[in-house]
Amino acid sequence: MVSAWRPLHISPAAHRRRALLFDALAAILLATIVLSLAAGLGVVGFFGLPLLLALLLWIGAERLLRGRRAGRRSR
Repeated sequence: MVSAWRPLHISPAAHRRRALLFDALAAILLATIVLSLAAGLGVVGFFGLPLLLALLLWIGAERLLRGRRAGRRSR
């Protein structure tokens, strides 16, 4: 059974052009998806990393102060 959308005899050059077109469209789609994900991760990282560092410094400072206070009480 022959499909209505595809001719029976396609020249090798036309077949290569169609394959190249399909590959190019797939690459554009994949690049769009990757760039949108990477941009989203970049925004999250841009705001999240300084916040994470600030919270880690805060926790470290609290533990350091608690340790010093506990050391004074035991003496």
